[in-house]
Amino acid sequence: MKKKLNVLISNVSYQAATGSFLKMLRHSQYYDCYIVGCDFLLKGFSSGSMLVDKFYQASNQFSESEYASFIFEICKNENIDIVLSAEEKDLIMFKKMQLEQSLHTYIAEESIFNLFKDKHLANLDVQGKSILTPKTIMGRTDFDNSIKNKFIMRKRVSCCSRGIKIFDRRDTPSNYDFFTNDYITQEFISGSVYTVDVFCDKLGNARIMIPRKGLAGKDGTTFKCIIEREGHILDVCKKFYSQYKVPGISNIQFIVKDDRPYFIELNPRAAATIIASSLASVNFLDLYISHFLYDEEISDYDTMMNNVKWNSVVSRYYQETIMYR
Repeated sequence: MKKKLNVLISNVSYQAATGSFLKMLRHSQYYDCYIVGCDFLLKGFSSGSMLVDKFYQASNQFSESEYASFIFEICKNENIDIVLSAEEKDLIMFKKMQLEQSLHTYIAEESIFNLFKDKHLANLDVQGKSILTPKTIMGRTDFDNSIKNKFIMRKRVSCCSRGIKIFDRRDTPSNYDFFTNDYITQEFISGSVYTVDVFCDKLGNARIMIPRKGLAGKDGTTFKCIIEREGHILDVCKKFYSQYKVPGISNIQFIVKDDRPYFIELNPRAAATIIASSLASVNFLDLYISHFLYDEEISDYDTMMNNVKWNSVVSRYYQETIMYR
């Protein structure tokens, strides 16, 4: 018999909530979930608000402390067992206000969020661990010597591969300012894009790492992918997660060219498309809840990896919701 579980998903309009969390909870092998959602959007203006069992609307005028009180009130009213979120702002706020224990949620250290949101500092730090990254152009002379054709500019502080612009030097005015405080300029690497969904235990030890190659997507969200056991990517991931402790669910992205993975970014939260890895392996939220909420032991890395359905192709589709008014 499944265990009854009351779950709150904050920012339920977020892609990971609607496209992954809700599906994983509804198809949990171990938990019969009553799912409460909250969001700043009105009910009906996101699919997530229509797919939960009960919905609460937050005010856009809330301060951080008011929003925290709002979350606590929901937890009290609905007897919530665990709070889930894939929205970095929520996770950082929960961490900063030391709400993890009260909300029964488990989050990477704030220093990890701060480091990997700043793409320039993250690249420097990762390079110091002998992990390949795209070359970051540090000034006009470096640009003139290094860039012949394509290059990218990306927001220095960002997530989800957002804010990336691709340029061709041959089509760009020579006096264009590529060097601002808000953007970094990098070499363009043509290769396959991989997202690796990772689950780490309480000590930050990786228990499962699933590389998936994007076959179709837009704005950082994958619509079709293939699950591949790429040894060169997994080797870099093992090295990375031995250096950076990220308990719980996270994802790391690479561009692979000539069998060489170049680090793009770490997101210390679930990816929007984590459902793809869950379908090909184990329900990541079942793992998370069992280990972090109920302190259950989970299988070792080799056992978990040997049970993955490698070379599976996962395609996503839209599902419409409607609220009659």
